[in-house]
This record gives sequence, C-alpha cells and structure tokens, in this order.
Amino acid sequence: MTVKEPGNSFKLNCLRPQEGWRQEGCSVPPALCEYWFGDMDHSYCLDCICNPSRKRPSSKVKKQGKNFFGVPAFLTVSAQLHLEVMSGAFTQVFTFGPTFRAENSQSRRHLAEFYMVEAEMSFVESLQDIMQVMETLFKSTTEAVLSNCPEDVELLHKFIAPGQKDKLEQMLKNKFLIISYTEAVEILKKASQNFTFTPKWGVDLQTEHEKYLVEYCGNIPVFVINYPFDLKPFYMRDNEDEPQHTVAAVDLLVPGVGELFGGSLREERFHLLQQRLARLGLTDTYQWYLDLRRFGSVPHGGFGMGFERYLQCILGVHNIKDVIPFPRFSHSCLL
Repeated sequence: MTVKEPGNSFKLNCLRPQEGWRQEGCSVPPALCEYWFGDMDHSYCLDCICNPSRKRPSSKVKKQGKNFFGVPAFLTVSAQLHLEVMSGAFTQVFTFGPTFRAENSQSRRHLAEFYMVEAEMSFVESLQDIMQVMETLFKSTTEAVLSNCPEDVELLHKFIAPGQKDKLEQMLKNKFLIISYTEAVEILKKASQNFTFTPKWGVDLQTEHEKYLVEYCGNIPVFVINYPFDLKPFYMRDNEDEPQHTVAAVDLLVPGVGELFGGSLREERFHLLQQRLARLGLTDTYQWYLDLRRFGSVPHGGFGMGFERYLQCILGVHNIKDVIPFPRFSHSCLL
C-alpha cells in the first residue's frame, strides 16, 4: 500500500503547524529566559496590551464602541516606550509578549498578532553594543534549541527544509556582517537583478532588497545601520551627520526571512527630542515621554525580535503562518 502525504484539504486552517514545529517553538522561550536572566542579568518586565497612544500608524487596532478607559485605547505594537521607563530604574530590562499590527497584508512574513522579544539597556552609547547583544542572543538561543530538541530539528531539516541545517551552521559559525544603509543602496543599484521597487536613497528597503543583500553577503546575517532621518520614528537618536541626515538605527537581515531584529539608540537629548515632537505635532501625546529626558536621562538603546520570524529562520519554514498555532492575519481570525 502506498502511503501518501495528506493534502491541504486535510489540514485545519486554525491549527496549521506540524508537531515538530510546535516542539521547537516551546523550547525557545526557556532559552531566551536563560540568556536574559543567566548571561545578561536583565530584569523581566510585564507590559500592557492596551495603550492610550500609538507608537506607529500601523497600530490602528482598537476596540470600537464605548470609551471604556476614558481615552482612546489601542492594542500595543511594541513595549519599547514602557521598557524605556523601566530601564531608568533597573538598567537592563526585557519582555516577551504579544504585539499587533493593522497592516492589510497576507504575505508569508506578516501576522496581525505575533510575539516579540524586546530589550532596553541603559548606558549604551553605540550601535556596536546593541548589535553584539543581538548576535549573541540569536546564536545562544539557537544553540540551546538545537541542543534541547535535536531529533525534532533533525527530522524537520531532513524532510521539510532540506539544506537548512547547513545554512544554520553557516549562520552560527560566522561573525555577522555590518553595512550602512547608504552602502546597501549602492549595492542594490549596482545589482544586475531587476527589482520591482527601484532602490533609492531615502526610501525603505523592500523584501526583495533584503533578500538580495543577504544573498550578496553569502547568506550570512547582515546588520544594516544608520537609516535616513525621515524614514524612522521620533525616538531614534539623530546622528547629526549632514548632508545625509541619518539616525542610529539598525536592522538585522537573515536568510529566508529578511528583517528579524530592529533596534536603535534612543534620543536622550531633551532639546532635540522636543524639537522633533513639535515638528510632528506630537508634543501633547508624548509629553510623559519627553519628561523622561526633562528630569534627567542617560544614553540608552534597545531592540525587538519577532518570535515567529525567528522560528521561520532557524527551521527553514517558508510561511510564518505555519510557526504559530492560531495565526491571525488580514481577513482571518479563526478559532
């Protein structure tokens, strides 16, 4: 009797992952906590899911109806601003929890509800310090997963993602590369590949650009640093580097996924933050955030890592919806 692989008609849309993928997914949070608590001495902070202000336009996910809180409330898109408050007391903090996006996308890389690991560190004065933590977090967590559930990973890499084991070993043994946003744009302009979106300085990198840059770097994760000032949110530190005005921001691009980490130094200088909020008309909304600088601040920075994208990366899973038990995305909220 011939044994056939069940087709998609036999799979539950509300529970897409296979057993092995759930096993690795359950192994990652303990590995993350071991890294933060044991190796880095960070304090764990619980964050709010409902917030009175939006960190970015894509966070327009809110409950309509009665004004329960007395002010408009939104589902959180990041714990960053709250972590900045806590880092003033505990120096190094992190959290791991759900975040939301209202992006109308059904791509293989996006979810409306997903989990993020976020960290904030006081007395950080360079992107190099942040990138070191990012790289160590990625490598130590991955090594822990490979050690804790080797049979499941081996099975998945053998039958679901052939060749992924070698790619992962390549990522773990090599030092991550670093290029500036300006260098990235120049690399893309010189590429023989015809992109759907023409690379141009001052415009966000698209998925196809991220994929090319990772391949150009030999499928080794690459940090892209110093993005244009006008591309990034108000809280990122101004490099004051005219004429190409940039901020101290960093994204980590990895094979098969693209952007995995995003972080920056935060603008701790009161007068520069005040000027930028005023230009954006956000002074009243973020007065509390401005007060953190008004009454004394220190150089600090942090980052976030998408949990499901991390699983995609280490397991070689093509679609992000297959690494979360109950995927929520545009026009789909089953079970």
